[in-house]
Amino acid sequence: MLGASIVATNGHVFAAKNIWDDDDTMEELVKDINNGKDDDNSMNWHDFKNSKIFKQEDLETQECIKNRQELSNNLADYEVLRCFEDSDYAYDK
Repeated sequence: MLGASIVATNGHVFAAKNIWDDDDTMEELVKDINNGKDDDNSMNWHDFKNSKIFKQEDLETQECIKNRQELSNNLADYEVLRCFEDSDYAYDK
């Protein structure tokens, strides 16, 4: 299963879904984040950077997101939103 992790608790197994799984474009993901539909303050960077929506985004936005991930060794949904709106956000501290 690509882009999903498995979580087991008390004998139950759940597939943890990535917030971008139901989106076809970065624009759709950003709308969902902005509307509060999607929320993840610790996105799986490995899965996200290999996702279709990340790969089809422009290079400036990709670099911005990559730089934000490297800054804190973590990627939060609001950073994706901010990079989509302004790729110069990569350099804000």
